Amino acid sequence: MRRGKRLDQRAKTLDAQHLQKLADEASPEAAESFTAEYVTLLPRFVERIVRTVGAQDNDLVLNAARRLKTKSWLIGALRMNQLCGELELALALADWDAAAAVARDIELHFPHLQKALGDVPELTHRTRRPRKLQDAMAS
Repeated sequence: MRRGKRLDQRAKTLDAQHLQKLADEASPEAAESFTAEYVTLLPRFVERIVRTVGAQDNDLVLNAARRLKTKSWLIGALRMNQLCGELELALALADWDAAAAVARDIELHFPHLQKALGDVPELTHRTRRPRKLQDAMAS
């Protein structure tokens, strides 16, 4: 039962269907490259959001939130995408207390997302199998 609960939490954190769609529409290699870039940039975005919310720099926070929101949607990091949307709303309302609370939520969610992203190579590996099988069948 405990393992099932962890899998449910991971599904809320990372939806593999988004990554699968990216692999199908572009290529498995493009999906892997995008994932690698996301994994590299994620800590920087989170740090920038936390720091710039603390400094109440609306433009920098908004820029970082929008970029992370878009990249998170493409990768399937739905919870991070949602949090960035909440941060955008707090900024639109000039509610720095709410922005600070969302920035804390982003910071707390970050390690869960990193852990879920650790399974991505397995997902992209599964994405490549049909293509290899298809190539083998064509020979």
